[in-house]
Formats: sequence, C-alpha cells, structure tokens
Amino acid sequence: MSDKDPKSAKNQSARDHLSSGRLSDAVISIDDIRIRRELPRVLGAFEKWCTQEKLEIQKDLLRSSITNFLRRYAAINGDRKLTALNLYPFATAIDDFMFSKKPGDFRDMSRVIGAYLRFLSTTGTWSGTSEEFRRTKSYFDRLLIPDPGPRYSGIPELQAALIKIPRLTDQQALSAVKELELTSRMRSFLTWFGDKRETTSTRVLHRKHVQEAAASLDVVAVDDAMAPSTWPRPQNGPVVFKNANHVARLKLYWDALVGAELIRLTPTRAYPTEHGERFLAGNPDDVIAAVRTVARHMYRSVAEETNDRDTTLELGYLTRYFLLEAGVEPLSVEILRHPVRGLDDSDPRGDPQVIAKAWRRLESLRDEGLVAIGNRLSVPPVLLKPLVLELAKPSAVAFEFDASDDQEDDDT
Repeated sequence: MSDKDPKSAKNQSARDHLSSGRLSDAVISIDDIRIRRELPRVLGAFEKWCTQEKLEIQKDLLRSSITNFLRRYAAINGDRKLTALNLYPFATAIDDFMFSKKPGDFRDMSRVIGAYLRFLSTTGTWSGTSEEFRRTKSYFDRLLIPDPGPRYSGIPELQAALIKIPRLTDQQALSAVKELELTSRMRSFLTWFGDKRETTSTRVLHRKHVQEAAASLDVVAVDDAMAPSTWPRPQNGPVVFKNANHVARLKLYWDALVGAELIRLTPTRAYPTEHGERFLAGNPDDVIAAVRTVARHMYRSVAEETNDRDTTLELGYLTRYFLLEAGVEPLSVEILRHPVRGLDDSDPRGDPQVIAKAWRRLESLRDEGLVAIGNRLSVPPVLLKPLVLELAKPSAVAFEFDASDDQEDDDT
C-alpha cells in the first residue's frame, strides 16, 4: 500500500484499527504512566496492519522494537500522544537508539519505525497536521536511505584509452600518502573533531563549530553575524559563512569523510567511526586505505552528473573527462583549457565558461594533492586506484593493474 496524505484517509478506518488493539499484560506494565493507556491501543492496531500488509517482521521483534521506541519518544516528548510524532523528540529518540545499538539491531528497529510511520499515514491514524507528518517522514527518509551514488555516462572520446595503475610497495604507497595535503588535513580535522560534535537537521556541523572546523583545515572563516557589513566582500579575506556548507573546503572534507564512513551521523550528532579512529592511530594499512577512500569520494564530488540536458551534467562530465585524460597520461594544461572547435553545441569541451568552471573544480582538488597542475595535469600514482575505481569503469574507460593481486572491486 502506498503512502497517502494522512488527512485524506477516512476517520472510520482509523477508528476500526484502533478499536481492535490489545496488549499483553507484560507490555502494559510500562514504567512511564503517560503512555500506559495510549500504547496498547496503538500497538494492537499497528500489529494488525502489519499482518494485513504481510510485512516480513517477526512479531516479537515488531512488538519489542516499537514499544521501546515509543516509550523513549514519550519520555522525551513529555506527552502520551503517540499518533503525532514531534520532530525533535522523534529525532532524539532515534539518535539514542542509533548510538546504543549494534548496526544490525538498529537496522531492524528502523524497519519497524518506518512501518509505523506508514501505518499512521495510510490508516488515517496520524493526529497531527499534514505538514508535521511530511517533516517527520522526510527526516526519517534522509537519515536511513543510503545514497546509491552517482550515475556516470560513458565518455566515447576515451574508449580507445587505457589507464595503467602502477605497482607500488607498501612503503612507496605510505610515503606518497604522507606527502599529500589531504592526509595532513584529514588528521588535523579528525583530531579537532574528537569523540563527537553537534550537527544540524541538515546533517552538517552546527554553526558554532564551523570556525574551529575550518581552522583545522587551514581556512580562516568568520560567522556572518560577526563579519563587518562591507560589500562586496574582499576576495582575499576570511570566508564568511552562515552555515557549514558555505566553507567550500569544509564541505568537501565533511561530505567525503561521511561518505567514506570515517564519520557517522545520527540525527543530532556526529561521531568518529572505527575507520576514523584507526586512521588516527597511524597503522600504515589503515592510513593508506582511509586516504584512498576519502580521495575517491572527493573525485566523485567534482564529477557528479545530474540530468542529460543540465549544465551541471556537462560540468561533471567535463571534469571527469579531464581527470581520466590525466589518468591515462599527464597532459598539457594549455591544450586541455583551450576550447575545441567544431564540436556539437552540447559538447562541454567547446564551451569556455564550462571549461573555466571545470578547472576551478580541479584546482580545489589540487589544493588537497589529488591532482598536480603545472604545465601538465596529472594524478599522483598512489591515487590512480581510487580514481579509476570511481570514474573509469562507468565511463567505459579501460584500465589495468600492474599488480596482479590488486582487486578492482576493492572499496579503497
């Protein structure tokens, strides 16, 4: 059954569901008296709905998960009403369970919570406003649905090319990784980050943390509320921000560290993962793996496409083209930056403005050591592996590893 606007379902349907609710004595004996009366009615109707929908959730798991979650929600919310979930206590309750449970246990609980939201919506049981439901459901969806990653189109111009990933000894790889600005800034940021930080509802660092976080990445930033009201802003002055996404390098690192699972997000906080802690501990294999994984996400960030007729796609396509060309062999910057004449109007290689934007993206990677830009554009050999794993195969660009034991499908 698909979700409906909660207000569009008939009230009779809700009454029918709620009137059928029963609860065993063991579950009725809930410490929190505020939900002693409400929970049995809601739980019985919810269980009946799950049976009708043929949801593959064990009955014991269903009952224990939703009981524990709603009990925690009610304690935070200070209200026995369980059919209109306020966003803040809902998010806080999820945060508590996400942090306290094992990943597999929390995944099971999240399935039950998602089913409960669908139950409230499709049966007309939701007692809040439609806007309140949309906010709560949208928050839950953003939190739990994994990002499938970008889809890349093929690059016909490079179909005859071959990228070779050289064999590097462990010591060569470690020495090369240690020389990257990326590595030192990852270490600086994660050291500053500590054991947890507060985040906003949009899953970025809280505004009060931005200045210190930016400083750990060698960026001078100042809160807009504290900045002098001069206009236009001086180009060589501090970065002025209203939120964390306004500091470009901070956004680049935050998205990559989260995507690489060195930082784990909950509704209101962020925590370092085991991968992040192992990187800081300095074991060579862990350092190399973490840096390559973060680099892979940074390459992705400048190469993402949206839809076939959008300028953003052309920009992502062109940046990816430049990166893969450099992966084949270092190429003249002068040639790559020069618009190609005689191309179809939709080909970004002939558009000076799109080329300029693509190069600004490449320059942001240069500042982290992910590309080298002098007379030629090149990719450090130690980072060719994450580059090709992220970009080459979906672009129909051939590649091969000199080391026979290198795994193409390795996450790093």
